[in-house]
Amino acid sequence: MLDLLVHASQCRFSHCQYLNCCKVNGLIRHGIQCKIRSSGGCVLCKKMWYLLQLHARACKQSECHVPRCRFRFERTSTGESNSQQRAAVMEMMRQRAAEVASSSG
Repeated sequence: MLDLLVHASQCRFSHCQYLNCCKVNGLIRHGIQCKIRSSGGCVLCKKMWYLLQLHARACKQSECHVPRCRFRFERTSTGESNSQQRAAVMEMMRQRAAEVASSSG
């Protein structure tokens, strides 16, 4: 599943060969648009944050494209607060969703 997350974070095809690539990209888009959020009890957001956290713990790449992963490395050098990190992650996810939407249409 984590390999699929890495793939989906980089995939630009609307009809990808990976079976669940579109589903993972849909979770990313949902996380951007959801008004309830993980803290409010949204099950889909909780699943996505769980996957992102699992990936970030295991990832050894300094130039990873998975949302939130690269902030694990930047956090120690910049000292950003959690709210600043969260805002930066959400902005990156918005940009990613816009890229996916424009390539599929």
